[in-house]
Amino acid sequence: MSSKEIDWDNVDDIEWGVDDELDWDDMDEEEDILIELRNDPQPSFFVRKFAVVWWRKGFYKAGKVDGSIRVTPTRLIFLDSKGKVRLSIMNDSIYSFDLHHHDGEFPIYYNEIITKDQSSYQITTGVDESQSVKNNKDIKKAIAGELEVSKAEITELTIVTTNKGKIGEFVQSLDKTNFFPVQNSIDYPEIQASTLEEVVDFGLDWLKDKVEPPFVIDDAGAFIDSLEDFPGVYSRYIYDTIGVEGVLKQMNDIEDRKATFRCVLGLALADGSKHKFVGECTGHIIGEMRGSGGFGYDPIFIPGGYEKTFAELSLEEKNSISHRGRAMEKLVDFLSNMEI
Repeated sequence: MSSKEIDWDNVDDIEWGVDDELDWDDMDEEEDILIELRNDPQPSFFVRKFAVVWWRKGFYKAGKVDGSIRVTPTRLIFLDSKGKVRLSIMNDSIYSFDLHHHDGEFPIYYNEIITKDQSSYQITTGVDESQSVKNNKDIKKAIAGELEVSKAEITELTIVTTNKGKIGEFVQSLDKTNFFPVQNSIDYPEIQASTLEEVVDFGLDWLKDKVEPPFVIDDAGAFIDSLEDFPGVYSRYIYDTIGVEGVLKQMNDIEDRKATFRCVLGLALADGSKHKFVGECTGHIIGEMRGSGGFGYDPIFIPGGYEKTFAELSLEEKNSISHRGRAMEKLVDFLSNMEI
């Protein structure tokens, strides 16, 4: 199909086609990877058969398959998330790899690959002009064997949690780093201890032989002054049993509603070392739940200096002041100053 036949303003309506057109061979892991672009779990828009759908920081989503795009010395490859090849194009069969601009309702920069047998594929590799131009040049150089340095610069950082809300916060906080959060929902025991640090230390030790580093876990709690820091280290258990409503009942007729939200992030590295990062946010507990964002105790906590609950703030606003956001700042600073 020629790129002129594609209505890029309605590109989400274009279907993949049938699976028997696809190459489902295993990837040859021994072949050098010149450049690798990975999946972005928070897509924006646009799709085309065998195409990068949307892009951010080297991560992309192709068609209806989460996966990656690779260029090796011999092939341009689209893989699904299980490492199966969805499409393989031999580099020496590529006649042209050119960048085009579609100036529609949503301006798009997309690449058109035309092979010597006149097959045509369209892929987007950027959310704006500068990113699209850079990645077009890098991929083209890799295909031609002229890329001297590997561009596989993104390091996956496993976040051990079942909470997708936390993943969103990590994605936002790590946006300007070379690390990208990947969720692992493995369950691990949370011991009853006197501090969040002890809970995190135990979790890191328990997971070290079960999750490939680098990985991060966290423990957080709401410490309410008038309830002698209840629920504190038991915040998750209390949330799962009596819920936020139960905590509010405990505070009926209590005037002193000051509280501190506290978070401890634990990072495990491949060298066996462990690192902890602590963040705190003070504020007060209100008498009713407000807001639809966030998770946990967010709907009943207003941080100091604000009139909105965590659940009413945008993700960016919350991350800039929250206990987890402040712990993440320390984590990001640590990661940015080291090589993993």
